[in-house]
Amino acid sequence: MHAESDSDVIQQAEASTAGAFFRDERTRGVVRIVGGDALDLLNRLTTAKLDDLVPGQVRETLVTTEKGRVMDAVLVLPGESAVLLLTSGETAETLIAWLDKYTIMEDCRYTDAGAEHTQFSVYKVPEGGIDGIPLPEAGAAGEHRIADAPVRVLRHDSVTGAGVRLLCDAADAESIAAFLAEDCRLPHLGDHAFALWRVDALVPAVGHELSEHANPLESGSTASVDFEKGCYIGQEVIARLDSYDKVQRKPCRITWPDGAPENLLPATTLTAERRNAGFVTTHVYDPRSGMYRGIGLIRNAFADAGTGLTCEAEGTEYRVLVGE
Repeated sequence: MHAESDSDVIQQAEASTAGAFFRDERTRGVVRIVGGDALDLLNRLTTAKLDDLVPGQVRETLVTTEKGRVMDAVLVLPGESAVLLLTSGETAETLIAWLDKYTIMEDCRYTDAGAEHTQFSVYKVPEGGIDGIPLPEAGAAGEHRIADAPVRVLRHDSVTGAGVRLLCDAADAESIAAFLAEDCRLPHLGDHAFALWRVDALVPAVGHELSEHANPLESGSTASVDFEKGCYIGQEVIARLDSYDKVQRKPCRITWPDGAPENLLPATTLTAERRNAGFVTTHVYDPRSGMYRGIGLIRNAFADAGTGLTCEAEGTEYRVLVGE
């Protein structure tokens, strides 16, 4: 895939501020779980309450480690004969291994079903809906024919930004993409412009703010955690942070005003007067300003707008400013 020009990125970024847009998310994985204990097991391994879900509903949840860190954000879609997990990237194999690790006596069997499906997401869904797509109620899944193809329309609350996910057969991907762009008149955002939108909106993403380096509370994803449901993997750590008000970091926009490296290692440390001030989670060049911008999980003591920080990359120190 060729790199997008600065003008393309700027055009897409401007479109993202004007209204709804869509993302082609064919790289997202799908895990099929067959067995009567699927929802009960998922309820014990993730942050949302899932054991009350029934076919026709959908819910986002975070898969967390024993340390309360985030592995993935998934949509849980129960059906009459199987439960589908829609992942945030090419993580199906990793997720299956994690589920299998905790499957002991449960009636659960896992299959990577990603090759069968294609996914698209619509962001900033307007109150009036989307032209040409019948929307179910929030938390529900509807089945429709769109562009003469069977499509499951999933409307859901999401800490990762999307409000509607379309799940269709892989063979129908091109027709659905064309329908969204031409019939629905929705602009498409590539990875670069989408990263800029996330920075502007402070929206977390798996592999960035949601990762093995952070827990849901400090990454801006508290809405994904059900504090009443009881035990799950990582629950003790997350509950303790909440109960004792020990959340030490929060997501902040950051800017490199004097230049920055093209690439940064994941979780590159930010310092203030040689004290640990947090770390970088998203780092992207913004052709609108000619500067690198991003998101950092910043310690509360250094999170005020205008605070000057430093990050080091390949032996060079770079100045970083905390934004509004």
